[in-house]
Amino acid sequence: MNEALQSNNHHSRTLLIAILICFAILTGARLNHIYLVSPDSGDYILMARGLSTSFEYRQFDFPGEPYFTVRPPGMSVLLIPAALIAPYNAILAKVTVIFTSIIMLTLLYLFMCRLQNFAGEASPKTKQSLHWPALFIILLLATNPYILLFSTLIMSEIPFMAFTIAILYLISHDEEQVNKRKLVLLTCLVMFLPLIRTIGVALVLALGMWAIVKRKRWPYLISVICSFAVTGLWMLRNNSFKSDVYSAATMGEMKSMGVLGTFLSMLNRSLIHFESLCQKLFPSMPGVIPSYERFVLDGNHVLPGPQFIYYLGSIFIISIAIYGMLKCWNRGGAVSFFYMCITFGILSIWPWMQARYIFPLLPVILAFLPVGFVCIVNRLSKQNETAKKVIMGLVVLLGIGLFVSQAKTDYSMIYANQKLIFQGDEFYETEFPSNHYSDFVAAGNWIKNNTAANARVLTRRNDVATTGHRFQKQIHFEQKRPNELHTAIQTFAPQYLVSFDKTTVGAFPWHLLDHDLVYRLTPVYEKKGVVIIEIQPNYEGTIRHQYWQKDEPMDIAREAFDKFPNRLSSQVNYLQQLLQAEKYDAAISFVKELPEVSDVRIVNFLGWAYVGKHQFKQALQEFTKATRMPGQRLISQSIRRGMMLSEKRLADKNGSGELAPSETPKNNLRIAEEYWKLAHFDKAHEYTQKVLDSDNASKVEIEKAHLLMARLHLINGRTAQALEELNRIQSTENQEANRLLDMIKLEKSIASLFEIGQLLDQRQLDSLFQLVSIYQAEGVPGKALKLLAQAHELAPENLEVLKLLAKYQLFYHKIPEAEANYLTLQKTMPEDQEIKDALTKIETLQKAPHF
Repeated sequence: MNEALQSNNHHSRTLLIAILICFAILTGARLNHIYLVSPDSGDYILMARGLSTSFEYRQFDFPGEPYFTVRPPGMSVLLIPAALIAPYNAILAKVTVIFTSIIMLTLLYLFMCRLQNFAGEASPKTKQSLHWPALFIILLLATNPYILLFSTLIMSEIPFMAFTIAILYLISHDEEQVNKRKLVLLTCLVMFLPLIRTIGVALVLALGMWAIVKRKRWPYLISVICSFAVTGLWMLRNNSFKSDVYSAATMGEMKSMGVLGTFLSMLNRSLIHFESLCQKLFPSMPGVIPSYERFVLDGNHVLPGPQFIYYLGSIFIISIAIYGMLKCWNRGGAVSFFYMCITFGILSIWPWMQARYIFPLLPVILAFLPVGFVCIVNRLSKQNETAKKVIMGLVVLLGIGLFVSQAKTDYSMIYANQKLIFQGDEFYETEFPSNHYSDFVAAGNWIKNNTAANARVLTRRNDVATTGHRFQKQIHFEQKRPNELHTAIQTFAPQYLVSFDKTTVGAFPWHLLDHDLVYRLTPVYEKKGVVIIEIQPNYEGTIRHQYWQKDEPMDIAREAFDKFPNRLSSQVNYLQQLLQAEKYDAAISFVKELPEVSDVRIVNFLGWAYVGKHQFKQALQEFTKATRMPGQRLISQSIRRGMMLSEKRLADKNGSGELAPSETPKNNLRIAEEYWKLAHFDKAHEYTQKVLDSDNASKVEIEKAHLLMARLHLINGRTAQALEELNRIQSTENQEANRLLDMIKLEKSIASLFEIGQLLDQRQLDSLFQLVSIYQAEGVPGKALKLLAQAHELAPENLEVLKLLAKYQLFYHKIPEAEANYLTLQKTMPEDQEIKDALTKIETLQKAPHF
């Protein structure tokens, strides 16, 4: 018997090694230098480098190098060897994650074998056989697309799984006396687990609950206490920097919803996470758009049959696993059961919803599936041997089918990655890949080679810093109105914006490339799904017709959707363009024709389509649905704004109808003014003209329309037409109209002075300062900067002009010019506090990061 057991163990190890080698080949074929996930991946890489060089957990890619508190440091600690060998290298960091995934699969196999051997109903016959259930689970897990995906991402899920299985393996040998060496190792693992992912406290709590009920397990409480001490110190550290955003957000949400609302929210979130767990058990189940869909090119393979079958199958699998936990209650089953329950409890109150949060439970559930299945089959074999054979044959058949389905998806992911590697630029031009393939690493290289060391970057993905080596701040451009983008630029002082390119049609307010009145936003790099936009002053205060065409985003979105109709990114982009074109009926029909809607962005856009149709009841239903979906945090502002608008319209007695209210000059004027704020000047012109053409407009509305039309002419460089519109305003007390008239007159007179090169006297200076003030009030400070620069050439000794010029240079972050002028001013006005503050700000802006 011993010879048979040794032979079987040898074959088991051989098969396990073969599976692990195949898994390593699959993950190796998925490797590339792109980070794929932001901001997590970039943060882990950067923080690992910081820990390896200065032993500090600081955000050294941000001015001031603040202490990093967003994520615990465990994942970055694991990446320190990679950071020492090849700093900022994504491939080596991914290899580290692959290594932990291989360890996880190995530990999981050993854990399942131990559980199977320990099971009370395991017969000698079972012990003599190969551990084929464990091997079969490892094979399915190794080919699971989610495992393949997260094993090739710089994320903490896979390392967290490895530590979780290691802890369960250590406690699965229930000894009469706790081994001290094992206790030390277990303590180290349990202390480190919450530092990889905070939800690791769920396993620590479960371990404590299991250990405290039996005296001989009390030594395990040492591990629990040490882990809570480490977690507490981490929280105290974050609180000392006033950065405890997670618990504050959780408590704030619970207070706002009340007891009943919190209970209903917990129930709803638990159901969503359960659905997410089912998707991990049955990848590519129908009616679901999995997270790995964005990493394939031609649509994802879908399992056959209705969705509810897979939900039933998931319940069946989880039930068998729980039965296995009960059979191995003292061998890790109790801890695993408590861990699963506590995890669901924590996630039910967690404010953020992401499908990956429940993912680490997958190997824990599957670990107890073989022992639960074997125990049930052995019970059946005592009663009916035929039933046992039928069940085993059916399970094997279904498992093979799942394996084939997973293999197809794995092939699609690897095929897409190989195209990325070997096709180069052609890959982006012909395949329309999702923006997760956008090469921000290459963009970072361009920034490093073409910008000053102290240049700053506002970026859609923070992995620019790993190669660009510049101060950066992440920003979602698509969520920013023009004034919000201007505020972000003023606050952070970037010289460049880095975003997805136009193939991700909604990634940036592309019309601002021509329509921004404060800045000239000019693309200087556009490759591999990324665009780099240089920020310069708009010296003319006008729009241009160079980088944006009105129908271009729609054409790009339509072309991508026609080629890849089943791709989520194509659906989202095309739907967004339909909304921007105000084709609400087409947008609603488009969503209804989709086979299944499971993405929060599509649901949110559908809600806004109903808002456009003034069907606020349906809109509110869609927005409410969106609040319960994974990923809603990223677009929460849009969802909340839609809900508030829908509720307000429904509360209004005129807002409950299905038909749109009739157009009025007042409404058209309000819409035109809103489009002006959004820099959609063509739309502003359209609605302004409707007011002027109306027979029902009041005198005040007509004058406001003439004023807005005058501004529209001015930003297009048509001064004569603007003057005509202003002259049609009969009210002499209209301050805004008078201001524009004064601006036109002053521009003409000062321009003539500049043409003849005449020196400026005090009266002329007063006129110049008045014109600067008007430019500022009209939102065109670039014209003021240009005017002051010309005035300084005529009157270089005038300190008042020089001080104002330096102020605007600093406003536009013209650092060398502003510094030179402020230093000149300081010589004559050394005690001026404004000059001191400006020089201090300049000194701050000149600092470069230490990479």
